[in-house]
Amino acid sequence: PPMIKESHIQIACNDLLNQMANVYCFRHFHVPNEGKRSMFLHNHMKRMGLKSGCPDLIIEYPKGRIMYVELKTKTGRLTPTQKLWAVQSSVYETPHYIVKGNIDECLNELKDIIEKNVPKRS
Repeated sequence: PPMIKESHIQIACNDLLNQMANVYCFRHFHVPNEGKRSMFLHNHMKRMGLKSGCPDLIIEYPKGRIMYVELKTKTGRLTPTQKLWAVQSSVYETPHYIVKGNIDECLNELKDIIEKNVPKRS
């Protein structure tokens, strides 16, 4: 089978969230924090506020609540800065999920996270 990339999981999860946003009360976005960049662009983006380790998805739901979702392939590993982000989220009591697996596993896990945390639209 072809190798599944994290970007494939990201796209599938974004599609799912776009559909679920019609039923559940939230908005979401992705911080484009991956990929190789020139040293100039890396430093420029860092000066603009890009933080290393920022999770793949940020989901905002009623009353100013947010949650973070980090996506990983079955063999993917958290970087030290991603681990630090998770620890800081715990200290700040911000929900932080690490969703790991193939596309279907990640979609199912993300669906469960939304269903358990986010209210339905009235």
